[in-house]
Amino acid sequence: MSDLPRILVVDDDPVVCSVVTETLRHTGYSVDVAHSGKEVSQFLSSKTYPIVLCDILLPDTNGLELMSEIRELNPDTFVILFTGHASVDLAKEAIRQGAYDFITKPFTNDEILEAVQKAEREQRVHFSTITSSELRILHELTVSRKMTKFSKKASLSYFGKKTAESFSADSLRIYLLNKTETMLEKTVDIGHGSFADEVTWYFLSSRTMQSGGEILLDPSSVGNTDMAGTRASFMGTIIPAGEKSLGVILAGRSQRRDRFKTRDLKLLALYAAELGNQLQNLKMTNDLLVNNKELEKVNLVTSRFSLSLDIPTVISTVADGLRTFIPFDVAGFFVSLENGTPYNFVLMNEAITREKVFASLKKQMSRKIGKALASQLLADVHSEVFIGKDIRSFENSPEFTFTELSDFGKIHGWLVMGSWAGRSRLFPSSKFIPLLLRHAASAICNSLQYRENHRNYLETITAMAQAVDAKDKYTSDHSRNVTAYTLALADKIGITNQARKDLWNAALLHDIGKIGVPEVILNKPGMLTEEEYVIIKTHPAKGCSILKPIKAFKNLLPAIRSHHERYDGNGYPDKLSGTDIPLFARILTVADSFDAMTSNRVYRKSPGVEFALKQLKENSGTQFDRELALAFIEIIKARSYKEILLTYGSVLFENQQGLPY
Repeated sequence: MSDLPRILVVDDDPVVCSVVTETLRHTGYSVDVAHSGKEVSQFLSSKTYPIVLCDILLPDTNGLELMSEIRELNPDTFVILFTGHASVDLAKEAIRQGAYDFITKPFTNDEILEAVQKAEREQRVHFSTITSSELRILHELTVSRKMTKFSKKASLSYFGKKTAESFSADSLRIYLLNKTETMLEKTVDIGHGSFADEVTWYFLSSRTMQSGGEILLDPSSVGNTDMAGTRASFMGTIIPAGEKSLGVILAGRSQRRDRFKTRDLKLLALYAAELGNQLQNLKMTNDLLVNNKELEKVNLVTSRFSLSLDIPTVISTVADGLRTFIPFDVAGFFVSLENGTPYNFVLMNEAITREKVFASLKKQMSRKIGKALASQLLADVHSEVFIGKDIRSFENSPEFTFTELSDFGKIHGWLVMGSWAGRSRLFPSSKFIPLLLRHAASAICNSLQYRENHRNYLETITAMAQAVDAKDKYTSDHSRNVTAYTLALADKIGITNQARKDLWNAALLHDIGKIGVPEVILNKPGMLTEEEYVIIKTHPAKGCSILKPIKAFKNLLPAIRSHHERYDGNGYPDKLSGTDIPLFARILTVADSFDAMTSNRVYRKSPGVEFALKQLKENSGTQFDRELALAFIEIIKARSYKEILLTYGSVLFENQQGLPY
């Protein structure tokens, strides 16, 4: 088998594809061909490509956008662009956005071959720092494959195949805990495990889970008498997620193969840690996406009544909006405002007669609040109907739920929802329904519902920042400190209003990508190896990937991605320099570095404030923006860093009155 890398050629011109493919295959390269962005996505869902040759103009996208998507999936991919409409500006822009090379059509076979071979040589140098095949594959799984970009099933299958390949396993299985966390379920089954039956595999998975760590599994020595005579070798490790275990990975070799060794087991634990991180990232991303969609529903309904001062309009709109969350047949608001003014409203399925609805409401409400009060409320009620599905079962007894409205504002009363299709239609209800009711209560009381929106938003990003800090016991207040220093510098240079809000959020979430970095690396007491440093340096890009699906965080992404760039261009991940580095990122670099130098780390004590100020000054113009570094030094000399942390830190997390919103 050739050691030359597999190459993806992308062009909608079949002649170009044929010429390029023939040239590369004649030299020994394996080549796949795609004619559109859609076909590229299909290839990338199951393969990785060290080198991609791509035309600028494609039928459904352009080469620059496609290159960005490719490099987001695999930052190690070298993309070579070519076009028949070249210009100096286009070439510069392509290189600036990350293209490895830029070739003008028409080109010769030698030009294509020279560009590919040059890229291949540089990649070999890059990967030569990763010394073992197991670590190379782990690097690929860590950097190149993002589980959030593909389905969970496809990602787990890919992970299993690459892990089995790495350890030359005849069979590899991944067992994950079910939703109730009471049972292990087989999720991935790679290879041929016929040398052990299903009972044995499940026995080994349970034994590994009980161990709470990693173990070499010799079936004849762990109490399984059915396999006492086999020479098969197994190893297993839990899939960690903080202090929890998500499941186990098992690898097996038949009796014809060498047994697994302790070295294999330790490496498998690294793979499991990476899988645990990816599964956690996927869960966080999915939760964020679901929450975002639910919040969009809330915002859509809220936007229809938020500016209204008419209470009937507000309640009618809220009742109708609830139908996007719960498929009820009847919903009634029975409220008493703070001044005692009553308002009663019922929204019902037109397929049910008014008499049946009100008779059912009276019966259910009488049980809850008494017959006299129920009769009084239903005697003075405004009602509307909606066109609902006629389920032809309205002769059945309906199921009702009651929600106390006093929990959501300065109103008293109940929200009553009923369904003739059974209680299952009412549960589970969206966790965002209370938020919608809270907005409605605020609107009814003529107060700004945006304050509650802000509180929920603050809690979300604060929790995300604290989740990052919790992974590293030596930097538990890092996000808070960096945010305080950032706001102090923002005030110094005159950043206000919305820009200040975005900068506050970017500072709080600047290290969110470290959620995807194994804790064994974050908390390592000694110096990092080159391989570990490569993984650490992925956290800015990972942070962008985590936050990118959330529209509200769009303005934060450049600062988060670039907060480890250097003013002289020697930073990462994009080696930007000077004012090409976003202003917010340059501010974060100063604040982040100062906190790092004035805080204790697992591998060293803090060198102190004076040392930090000296470093800021000496490295201004190289690592730091000179003006920002000098401005920050002035701040620290005028006010102690502890005073800044006390002033801004306490305001950030304890006193909403002082938040930058």
